[in-house]
Amino acid sequence: MAVNVVNLDALIPREDFAVDAEPPHVTALEKISIVHLEGPFFGPDLRKPDFQRETTQWTPQKVVDLVKAFVDADLIPAVILWKAGRYVFVIDGAHRLSALLAWIHDDYGDRKRSLDFFGGIITEDQRRVAAKTRALVNKVVGSYQEYVAARSNAAGAPEHLQKRLSNLSINSVIAQWVPTTDARSAEDSFFKINQAATPIDPTERRILKARRSASAVAARAITHGGTGHKYWLSFDRETKEAIEVAGSTIYRALYDPPISGSPLTTLDVPVAGRGYNALPFVFDFVNQANSVDVEDTTNKKVLREVLPDDPDGSSTLEYLRQVRRRVERITTDAPGSLGLHPVVYFYTRSGTFQPTAFLAVSRLMEGLAARDKLGDFIEVRREFEDFLVLRKEAMSLLIHKLGSGDRSLPWLERYYLRILEGLWSGLTGDEIQAGLADDADFAFLTVPRPAGVRPESTKTKHPFSSGTKTAAFFASALPNGTRCAICGALVHKNSVHFDHRQRVSEGGAGDASNAQVAHPYCDSTFKEQGRSVVRR
Repeated sequence: MAVNVVNLDALIPREDFAVDAEPPHVTALEKISIVHLEGPFFGPDLRKPDFQRETTQWTPQKVVDLVKAFVDADLIPAVILWKAGRYVFVIDGAHRLSALLAWIHDDYGDRKRSLDFFGGIITEDQRRVAAKTRALVNKVVGSYQEYVAARSNAAGAPEHLQKRLSNLSINSVIAQWVPTTDARSAEDSFFKINQAATPIDPTERRILKARRSASAVAARAITHGGTGHKYWLSFDRETKEAIEVAGSTIYRALYDPPISGSPLTTLDVPVAGRGYNALPFVFDFVNQANSVDVEDTTNKKVLREVLPDDPDGSSTLEYLRQVRRRVERITTDAPGSLGLHPVVYFYTRSGTFQPTAFLAVSRLMEGLAARDKLGDFIEVRREFEDFLVLRKEAMSLLIHKLGSGDRSLPWLERYYLRILEGLWSGLTGDEIQAGLADDADFAFLTVPRPAGVRPESTKTKHPFSSGTKTAAFFASALPNGTRCAICGALVHKNSVHFDHRQRVSEGGAGDASNAQVAHPYCDSTFKEQGRSVVRR
C-alpha cells in the first residue's frame, strides 16, 4: 500500500461508458495543447471510464518530470482517447493529462477539485504528498499561475521563463483515437493497451473487472468513506444514501484517528493502519466478512473468477452490514465490541500495520463467538495480550515464512488458538512458548535470535530509524497504557466505556469514585453475565 504517491483521481471525472448519444462538444483533435486543457471546450468534457484504475500511481517526482517535459517541449508519449456522446474518454494517458491538469489547477490532491470529489475527507498522507509535490513543482518548473501572469509581460519575465512561455504556447500532447463506436470494443481496447508497457496490477485489474459486484462497490465505498467516484450512482436514492453513510461509518471506525508523522509517538493509532491506498486490504476484508470464497489480493496471478453484478445495491448494503458487524466486534464503543487494541494485535513492533494479522484476528474472534467462547477469552485476555506483546516478532516471522494473505492467515489463527488453549488449561506464557518447540509447525518461533545490537565501533555512526524509535516508544508506553478495570487488558481510545463499579440498580452513585474504564463487551456482556476475572 504505497503512501508516497500523488492522488490525482479528482482531476478527470469518471463516467460509465454507456453514455447518451448527445453529439460531442469537441472534434477529434490530433494535438492537445494547454489551451485545450484549461479551456471550456475540451477539458470539461474529459472523462475516465468507470473501470479506469485510480489515478494514484505516480510519485511526486514523476509528476514534476511530466510537467517539466511539457514546458521544456520534450517528448511525451501520446494519449489514447475514445469519443462517445458528449464525452471524450481517456483510454490511456490519464496520469499524464491529470498531472498537467493538477499543475493548471494547483491541485495535487488537496485543493478544491479534490476536496469536492472526496467530500472534504483528505487524509494526512494525501495532504502531505500533495504539499511535497506542489513544493517540488514550484521549485523545478514554477506554478502555472506564474506563467499566466508572465503572459501579459513576457519581455519582463526571467530568461528561463521566456523560453518556457514560448514552448507552452506551441507544445502539445499527441492524441490517438480508438476508431470503434462500440463501448464493449473500447473497453476491451483499454485492457489490452493497459497490459502493454505499464501493465495493470492483477489486483487492480481484478477489482476493475468486477467493479459492479457487491464486493467491489462495498470496498470502494469504505476506502473513500462514501466519497470519490460513486460506483453506486445507478441505485435508487435511499440505497445510495445508505451506502454512503455505511462507507463513511466503517471508514472512520477503521482509520480514525489518522496516523500523523513518523515515528509513532502515541498508542492512539487507527485500527487498520493508514487509510491511503488501502483498497486491496478492504476488498479482502469485505470478502471475508461475507464468506465470498475467492483468492485474496496477495495472489498476484490474473484471477478470472466471476463476481456477479449487484443491479440494485441490495447486496452491497448487506455486504456493508456484515463488514460493520465485524468491525464493531473488533473496535468502536458499540455494546458488543471487544475493543481490541491495534498496537497489540495488528502492528509490528516497529509500527507497521499487518493486514494479514487483522484478518486472522477477525476470523479468530468470529470463531470464538460462534462457539460461545468470548467469555472464556475475556478471562485470559490480559495474559493472552501480554504473550503477544512480549513475543511480537512471532506475527512477522509467521507471515515472512509462509507469505502474506491466505498463505499465513490460517497459521496465524492456529497460533492464536494454541496460545488461548494453553492459557485455558492453566499454562503460563513461558510454558506455552516452551511447548511450541515440540510442534513442527511452530518450532521455528522458539529458535533464539541475535539481539541485533550493532558493534561498538558503529553505534555512533547511524541515527535511529523511524521503526526503532517507534519500537522504543511502544516498549515504554504499552505497560502504562489505559487498562480495562474488568479484564485488565489495554483499552483503545475508540472503545472506551465507563462502567459503574456498583450498578445503578444496586444504589451505585454517579460520581467519579464509582466510575471505571472498561471495554464495551466486558461492561455490557461479560459483567452482566455475572462473570469475573480471577488474577493469577
